[in-house]
Amino acid sequence: MPLTDQTVAAVTGALASLPVSAESQSLSHGTTLLTLGLTVDAPASRVWDHLTQPELLALWSPIVPDRPLTEVGPAQSQESPDAPAAEARVIELEPGTVLRHAWGMGEVLWELTESEVHVGAEAAEQPIESTHLALTQTFAQQELVPMTAAGWHVCFTVLSLVLDGQDVERVVGEDAMAVGWDALRDAYVRNFELTD
Repeated sequence: MPLTDQTVAAVTGALASLPVSAESQSLSHGTTLLTLGLTVDAPASRVWDHLTQPELLALWSPIVPDRPLTEVGPAQSQESPDAPAAEARVIELEPGTVLRHAWGMGEVLWELTESEVHVGAEAAEQPIESTHLALTQTFAQQELVPMTAAGWHVCFTVLSLVLDGQDVERVVGEDAMAVGWDALRDAYVRNFELTD
């Protein structure tokens, strides 16, 4: 089922201005690390739930596990109900701040850092809590890095909209083409100085 026009417009509009940081690092033994970062206006506890609870992951992520990712141990993940299962075993866990789990043949590390951003000089104004979300994914094949970075960039955009209370659909797999995934991938190829 194609994405609604509302989702395409919201994600495409937010994609260009979302301040995602990205870095690719080649290690000596042939492994490449992709690190993406994003700061969102939400408390770390809320972001943590969106990283660990299957029903919330299903709103934005390609990783939808068969159980909450809140305990070390086995788990399986599916992008959609008819997709093949992939391993999502939780390897390391520091509740609220660090989650490292398998994703298929690789690993994904999530790290959360919470801070407060004050909204003005008025003492009566409530500070806005913000959280920096960092993702590090490990690759054996360097050529997968730009396409994966583009995919996560789209997913981070959807997550930021969901956390902002907007009603948008999850954009994963081929649906990402409708919001500009191919241009993002090309930009990451240039940014990481890779060739197709």
